[in-house]
Amino acid sequence: MPEDPLLPPPRPAGLEELHAALHDVLRLIEIEHALLKGRLESLRADTEGARLLEGVMVLGAVLQQRMGGLLQLCREVGKL
Repeated sequence: MPEDPLLPPPRPAGLEELHAALHDVLRLIEIEHALLKGRLESLRADTEGARLLEGVMVLGAVLQQRMGGLLQLCREVGKL
């Protein structure tokens, strides 16, 4: 039986669950970033630990951007 052209196309199975899971991971990354930022403020700027923590925070920011892109892709593909 052909699909009704008046109805929206079916969403790929599991796409909404994937979107929700990516959103949860993004929120955890944001929480981690806030915690690291608080810890960084308590360290002296010139220490090796502060520089290492800054690097970890930069990696976290890159992860946030990538996760945001994946969330947008899910929204576009699944019309979410």
